[in-house]
Amino acid sequence: MLNPKDDFEPDFDLELDCYRRLKSVPYSLPPAEFNYELAAFGYYSKLQKERADIALAEFEKELQPRNNTQMDAFKRLQKLGIYKETETFNPEKAENEFYSKRLERIKKSRRIDPTGRSSKTSTN
Repeated sequence: MLNPKDDFEPDFDLELDCYRRLKSVPYSLPPAEFNYELAAFGYYSKLQKERADIALAEFEKELQPRNNTQMDAFKRLQKLGIYKETETFNPEKAENEFYSKRLERIKKSRRIDPTGRSSKTSTN
C-alpha cells in the first residue's frame, strides 16, 4: 500500500482535473474510473506533471537551436552597430528568422574581401 506524506492533504478537485486531462490523451491511463484512493496519494497530479514536463522539454528542445541562431545573429548585429546595447531581442521576430536574414543582407551589402577591405573600396 502507498504511504502518504505526513503533511499531505489531497486536493480531489485538482486530482479529478488531472485525471480528466490524462483521460483525454490516448494511452495516458489504463481504462479505469477515477480512483479516490490513488487521488488521495496525488497519483493523477504527479502523472500529469510528468507528462507536462516531458512535453515542455520537447517543445523547448525544438525551439533552442533556432533561437540560439537568431540570438547569435542579433548579437552580431549589435556588434556591427545595427542595434544599440539597450535594444532587446524580440522572440516574435526571431520566429521568422528576421535577425539572421537581416545579418545576411548586411553581409552581402558590405562584401568583405580576404584583405579586410570592402568590395566597394578601391586600392588606388
